[in-house]
Amino acid sequence: MYKALFYKEWAKTKRMISLLSFVFLAFVTYAFINTGQWFRVGGAVEVWSSVILKDLFILPSWIDTLPLLAGLLLGFSQFVPEMTDKRLKLTLHLPLPEFKIIATMLAYGLFVLFLLFLATCVILQIGLSFYYPHEIMMSMNLKIAPWLLAGLTGYLFSAWICLEPVWKQRVFNALIAICILMLFHFEERSGAYVPFLPWLAGFTVISFSFPFYSAARFKEGAQ
Repeated sequence: MYKALFYKEWAKTKRMISLLSFVFLAFVTYAFINTGQWFRVGGAVEVWSSVILKDLFILPSWIDTLPLLAGLLLGFSQFVPEMTDKRLKLTLHLPLPEFKIIATMLAYGLFVLFLLFLATCVILQIGLSFYYPHEIMMSMNLKIAPWLLAGLTGYLFSAWICLEPVWKQRVFNALIAICILMLFHFEERSGAYVPFLPWLAGFTVISFSFPFYSAARFKEGAQ
């Protein structure tokens, strides 16, 4: 049954996954080209000096919104079809407990995003390590960590909003989601937000429970 459920989720999201994979691949390619250009024009001394003394971020600036956009798009592509003509009722009638059905659907999306983020980080780590020392690479990883968590949290929030059967409550959920997701995007010097990372991870863990509440309201026929 789990295999059939995973296949159903794959059938809904395979085009979005292909699109997101292409976008992340394009980002990685652009990051390498951009880095190579920096070193060819300015030289290693000038680039390292800017990174260390001026806190120049070594990745293109739009990386801060890319994981969140990926999480939202994957969530909408996965759960909007479930709410079209209330097809979620059919899914919840599968011979599995409601909790396990929703948990499996969420686990599928989180696993896809995790693989996408992990592959991107590994490729960046390997490629950029030819240009930068370990300390700069660690700073980069800490810099992007909140944004990656934002992608996972945004996915869970999109499921929470989509599964909510009442539009007024959806708007309220969306406002809460926006306020929380703003906490994941800091405009501070590198490392200033590191003590806050466990709290952000806690928000991500807690947000896993939100879609279950909406699914329960849907099953009860909330209006």
